[in-house]
Amino acid sequence: MNPPSQKPNSSASRKEINYQRILREMESLGKLGHWEINLTNTSVHWSDGVFAILEMEPSDMPVSLELGYHSVHPDDREKAKQHLEDVLTKGIPYNLECRLVTAKGNIKYIHSQAEVIRDEKGVAIQIAGIFQDITEKTESIFHLKQQEIRLSSILQSEPECVKVVSPDGILIEMNPAGLSMIEADSSEEAIGQKVESLIEPADLKFYQTIHENALKGIKSSARFRIIGMKGTERWMESTAVPLTDQTGNIVSVLSLTRDISEKVTNEEKLIRIKRNQEALINGTSDLIWSIDTNFCLVAANKSFLDVLSYLQQVPAKEGDNVLVKTAGEEFYYKWKEYYERGLSGESFTTYENFISPITNEEEHREVYFNPIRNVDEKITGLACFSKDISILIKKSKELLLNEKRFRALVENGTDVVMILNPRGQGKYVSPSITKVMGYTEEEALQLSLFDVIHPDDTPKLKKRLFEVLALPLGASLQSETFRAKHKDGSWRIVESTLTNMLSDETIGGIVDNFHDVTDRETQMEAIQMQNQKLRNIAWTQSHVVRSPLARIMGIIELIRTRSLTKEEEERSLGYLLDSANELDDVIGDIVRKSQEVIPPEFNVKP
Repeated sequence: MNPPSQKPNSSASRKEINYQRILREMESLGKLGHWEINLTNTSVHWSDGVFAILEMEPSDMPVSLELGYHSVHPDDREKAKQHLEDVLTKGIPYNLECRLVTAKGNIKYIHSQAEVIRDEKGVAIQIAGIFQDITEKTESIFHLKQQEIRLSSILQSEPECVKVVSPDGILIEMNPAGLSMIEADSSEEAIGQKVESLIEPADLKFYQTIHENALKGIKSSARFRIIGMKGTERWMESTAVPLTDQTGNIVSVLSLTRDISEKVTNEEKLIRIKRNQEALINGTSDLIWSIDTNFCLVAANKSFLDVLSYLQQVPAKEGDNVLVKTAGEEFYYKWKEYYERGLSGESFTTYENFISPITNEEEHREVYFNPIRNVDEKITGLACFSKDISILIKKSKELLLNEKRFRALVENGTDVVMILNPRGQGKYVSPSITKVMGYTEEEALQLSLFDVIHPDDTPKLKKRLFEVLALPLGASLQSETFRAKHKDGSWRIVESTLTNMLSDETIGGIVDNFHDVTDRETQMEAIQMQNQKLRNIAWTQSHVVRSPLARIMGIIELIRTRSLTKEEEERSLGYLLDSANELDDVIGDIVRKSQEVIPPEFNVKP
């Protein structure tokens, strides 16, 4: 409430007025207000400073404890009531921070301190205290905390290493990304350690340079390798700047470091690729070059420079005009036309066949022309590539000749070549199929092996198709014979060899080589039957032969004893002659029967 007016002639009144004026000024400057509560009659007094904080006019309404509580923010009201109750009942100091809602609806933060006045019995009779508007301070602290939270969040989520290092190289602070880079399991493991202990010794001078520059107030960057706490080597790129205190003195070094291991690896890879490319383009007989719109050489490999040097009869270099007349006008105008076509925007290929002036040998070349455009699609030059295809042309001619020979062999051979899928369906058949089995190539490819194989041989064929799939690429099964149906309806005996070529991209199937062995099998069967008949004849006649032979052997043994008289010897010789004649008759009979068994074509003529 405003102080009552005082008579100006009163010295004490003037002092009081001055004190009140000073108090108002102090309250205004300090954003303060003092208040009192008379607990005896619950009357309340607010100074002008309190009304100013609450954005009220002192005359607007009577001041009461209820009005005071009503001015407290609803969320803080219970806290304010409880605090006052604790002050009165528990004797704790009155010290409260809370929010007030002003008459204009604004929210202000205040800090209130008060003293409880008690009577001689210790009963609280009055509370006198002050308000201080700390809104700006609170909001500033809040904003600082928010900034600190944001900065902390940024640092915690920053994918690069952020660290603070003391002037003597001790790690003071590092974010999680940095801890991960140096392979520290926790910040305690890294903080307080010398950063230099993590640097690859060969690169230590680079790190020391940027650290020393930062201590001199100079921002600088460098690349170096680190060895993590678990032994992993990484390439790092670090930028160091000085950190100063309020007086401007440099107190530490702030570094932003990123892992560039992949970048360095890619750079090294690009260097290798570039060197390899240079080695490749300079080590080939192909000609590679590019020109600008004035037909001047921009870049070329060694092979082209050698050719251009020969044509212009002086060493070639970048900037030389590639149109030279030393090779003749026809050559000059032909190549001029090629270059003009390319520089007009056409991409094309041409073929050149000529006698090389350098080697005096025939050369075949395939030449490519492609326009070079800038970002605005404007043609700025021409890229040219001349490939030597002389060997390719020669090989193509040889291949064509070999193909004709192979075709002739396949068409006129007695073997049939088929390429089958795993189900026995034909993908290719050689022309000799017509000679061997009577079918055309088209007819054969419409049939499956199971359509022509004798039903009794089907299980054997299925087993072989299964077995060949288990073989490695290029391996074959042993030859096997099957009965196959000729187009004329007859059954032919074929000898088949299966080879696994499924994984060969040029064939992609099972190769079946087969030929007709019907005549051979028939002859073999006839021979076996003849051999059996001969064995039967030999077995039968062997008993007939043994009788005269035994007599002959017995008579000879008897004569050798020299115990016979002359007459007995004469008779024995007669018996011997009779047995010999009998044996001759038996042999003649065997020959006659053998001739009846063996057909004329198997008889050996004398």
